[in-house]
Amino acid sequence: MPRFSYEAYDEKGGRSAGEINAETREAALQALFQQGRYPLQLVEGGRATPPAWWQREVLGPRRLGRSHLALLTRELATLVNADLPVDDVLRIIRLQPTMSARTRQVIGGVLDRVLDGSSLSEALRSQDGAFPEYYWRVIQAGEASGTLARSLKELAALLERTAEFRGRIATALVYPALLLVMAAIALAVVLTALVPTIAPMFSEAGREPPLAIRILSGIQQTLSDHWLPMAAIVVAVAGGLAALARNDRWALARDGWLLRLPVFGNLVRNGQVAIMARTLGTMIANGVPMLSALRVTGNALRNRAMAQVVLDCAEAMREGGSLVEALARSGRFPELAIRLISAGEQSAQLETMLTRLAEIYETTLQLQLQRTVALAAPVLTILIGLMVGGLLLAVMGAIVSVNELVLQ
Repeated sequence: MPRFSYEAYDEKGGRSAGEINAETREAALQALFQQGRYPLQLVEGGRATPPAWWQREVLGPRRLGRSHLALLTRELATLVNADLPVDDVLRIIRLQPTMSARTRQVIGGVLDRVLDGSSLSEALRSQDGAFPEYYWRVIQAGEASGTLARSLKELAALLERTAEFRGRIATALVYPALLLVMAAIALAVVLTALVPTIAPMFSEAGREPPLAIRILSGIQQTLSDHWLPMAAIVVAVAGGLAALARNDRWALARDGWLLRLPVFGNLVRNGQVAIMARTLGTMIANGVPMLSALRVTGNALRNRAMAQVVLDCAEAMREGGSLVEALARSGRFPELAIRLISAGEQSAQLETMLTRLAEIYETTLQLQLQRTVALAAPVLTILIGLMVGGLLLAVMGAIVSVNELVLQ
């Protein structure tokens, strides 16, 4: 059995070295973690093992997924709180089997920059978009104030709450999406299997098929004969929409229109308010300057219209204005949000009020989603039932007509 030499920290922060027998490198790592040891180095038989594939820079950095980032941040917070050096913390995390391959690859790049003399925030910033701006801004503020461990804990809490929030939204939308998929499958089966079988029978008998069959047959024939130009049109439209999405003016108009939609617009607004409040509150609580926090928060919002309001607030405050006044002028933020932010400004507890605001709107959005889905599900079920039932009646009627033709 291979023997591995290791250097590791124990749970109390003590550093030790030793050897361990294991079938593979991964098994050795797992055994060390089970013993409460966090390896810095692991060498097989006195020879350095080559970097694993996930430690090699193959592709340029891309943003880490929210769940991976939350797990990484929680590990960073735990190890930094144990007063371990940042470079050793990064070495430990890079070897942890619970981390994704992509996370390990990015951490390898961060470690290289830290070893070259960069601070943790600078190293994170250098990873070409792998980390969102608010992330390294909070860490930068924590480094400057000597509260890095606390900043990492609050970042981890922010990411975990955001992931949970988005997960609840996704769960609420599963059933309506499933209904739509089943309807599409039913329509595809009718068009591709039943209609092509039934329609020719009428032509062979010199009889005109029923109206429903003629319509379905026309749709099926059009899709069959002209699928290439239709596919080209779909690709062209998708490309055009993608190009428009990169146009700031069009994106601003589109997202403003979305906010004005009944029901859906209110859901979007409440979700964006919750994300804005949670992100801004976390940044302010960790010492990020207000103007920088507003700008970064604005850039973190997906709805361009809501993002522009936050960016306008930053500009207004730079010129000596008030955050509350700028929000009120926009007409896009709910009255409750403006009142709570005003109370936070007046009491010098803005970050506390923002956290409370985020909790209120996360709960509100969850309840709104539940009510909307509860209403939409039976409506969708009825509509899909009518559509599928209508198709089946049309097909059954056609089959009866075919039988009559045969009997004649």
